Amino acid sequence: MAKKAIAAAGYARRSSDLQERSVPDQKAYVEKWATANGYRIVRWYVDDAISGTSTKGRDQFERMIADAESKGRCDFEAVLCYDISRFSRGGTNETGYYLHRLGLVGVNAIFPAEGIPEGDEGELLQGVKSWQARQYSVKLSRDSIRGQHSTVTVRKSAMGGPAPYGYDRQYITPAGSVLRTIRTLPDGRREEFGADGRRIRIIDKCEHIGRKMKSDIVRLVPGEPGQVEAVRRIFEMCADGYGFRNIVIDLNTRGVSGPRRTRWNRQAVKTILQNPCYYGSLVWNRRTFGKLHGVEADGTPRRKTVVESTRNARSKWIVIENVHEPIISKQLFEKAQAAMEERRGKGGLARPTNRYLLSGLIRCSHCGFNFWGCVVKNAKGDHRYYVDAGYRAQGIKVCRSTSISTEALDEWVLAQLRALMLAEGDGWNDAVERFIESVVEAGRSPRSRPRDTSKEIAAVEQRIQATVTLLTDGDLSDLPELKERLVQLKNQRQELVSRGAAAIEAPAAHTSVTDLREWAHERLDQLQRGLAGKLPAHELRNMVQAYVDRIEIAPYKQIGTIHLPCSLADSLTRGHVSRVTSSSSSHSCRVDVATRLASPR
Repeated sequence: MAKKAIAAAGYARRSSDLQERSVPDQKAYVEKWATANGYRIVRWYVDDAISGTSTKGRDQFERMIADAESKGRCDFEAVLCYDISRFSRGGTNETGYYLHRLGLVGVNAIFPAEGIPEGDEGELLQGVKSWQARQYSVKLSRDSIRGQHSTVTVRKSAMGGPAPYGYDRQYITPAGSVLRTIRTLPDGRREEFGADGRRIRIIDKCEHIGRKMKSDIVRLVPGEPGQVEAVRRIFEMCADGYGFRNIVIDLNTRGVSGPRRTRWNRQAVKTILQNPCYYGSLVWNRRTFGKLHGVEADGTPRRKTVVESTRNARSKWIVIENVHEPIISKQLFEKAQAAMEERRGKGGLARPTNRYLLSGLIRCSHCGFNFWGCVVKNAKGDHRYYVDAGYRAQGIKVCRSTSISTEALDEWVLAQLRALMLAEGDGWNDAVERFIESVVEAGRSPRSRPRDTSKEIAAVEQRIQATVTLLTDGDLSDLPELKERLVQLKNQRQELVSRGAAAIEAPAAHTSVTDLREWAHERLDQLQRGLAGKLPAHELRNMVQAYVDRIEIAPYKQIGTIHLPCSLADSLTRGHVSRVTSSSSSHSCRVDVATRLASPR
């Protein structure tokens, strides 16, 4: 009587979708061996084009282990796999772990191509072969990194994957002749153009473009004109002070298609703004996708402890400049980076839109807290007010409830600035000359003693501690106004520390009289345009903060006082000192303009 065949499950895996015959070859070999050795394969588990360096993502492998461990439902007594490298390249520990789990439920793992004998000798040989399978992957990973680094740094050829938004991938010969150009479409398909620029075909997402010759070089070239224009607009808006949110709104309002999706989001905009490729540089190692190794800044492999893809620090990026045609200038790129860094340091105070004109300028003379901007909704619509933060944060024991219409207070402040300009009459040129004279004289005079800022710093420290205490209150910790106030105070403290650290006041910049006169007229022209309503919101706010020192509100008297320079000449001097020393203060006198303000509740 013939012996009954042993039920077995077959497992096959191929690492690359270019190994077209790998899985069929594995199956054929294993099935032939099974027939010759008394096994019957009841089902196959196949992981297609998946690396064996980890079991993560190998759905069929994990399903096979789960089926083997299912009590009463497992219908096989063995697992047949071509060799250990197909089963796992995770090393002796990982391979042994899964072999042990199979052994606990009585399922034997057999590798027909290895010829591993039974007993202690077989167990030792199995461990050695598992280690060898792992080392093959480790060596292949190191060799791949060296090859990629050479491709980028020596041949200056872009690596695989879709081109950055706004660019196409162009394949050229070492002599510079164009072979073809590949453009990624928003839906994931690709468009191929010939050397003459004519479209050849549309390539589906799952279809291969085709192998390229090792000698081919891949360059980035500006692609679809609409995308190129969108990239330029993103950088220009960022350099002008707009944040990610406002750029996203602008692009989506205009109906501009985002990268591989229909609508833009913050991450897509941020990714573009941080990519040096847009000023003509080839960038590699922004992210590490390898499971075994990362890459150092000099191109050497580094063992990874986490198998997931990781974003690398900018210091590890490998950037080769002047490789391909830029979309923007390097100066615009650096200006955008500086704008992002400035916004990052200021927190929410850097928002150019949806902020209030007098943000950070209004202070309560009773409690010392700033006024916040807020929106009050009622049946008549939304109304914007400046409200006392002391009352909002700590209640009536600290200060009374005071709210002032933003429209009324904004217009009053602008009216005071208009009055400052009109007070000069036709004497703008005289104001400019007085300003130049004061700057030149300051350059000749002995340097003044530094201003003692220790008391101011101590006062700010107290307000910081008070605000931090409020943030620890569960009922107040989620108030964005408190967090904004904390950012304001920290910036104020940093400014005072920087100012006090200087042993002497910085001397006036060595600027010619002609340059001073030109700068002053530009400054006054900007003021005139702002008061005429011809400046964007964020530029108008910057202009107001350049001329207005502070606004004090006396809540119980309902009196508002604005502190302004005495004259246009003094305002120009103050602006010039700020420009030279990065300080918002000067020694010019101030005029206090007070008015009685309505304070609607």
